[in-house]
Amino acid sequence: MPNVDLVVEMVDMMAATRSYEANITATNAIKSMALKALEI
Repeated sequence: MPNVDLVVEMVDMMAATRSYEANITATNAIKSMALKALEI
């Protein structure tokens, strides 16, 4: 039996997914601000 705790791995994966989604949201906000700045 491998030394892999499925519960720990699932929690880590969910945390990584949330972090990725937060980074996408931040990147989209930065992109939006940059586009607004170019309009001025």
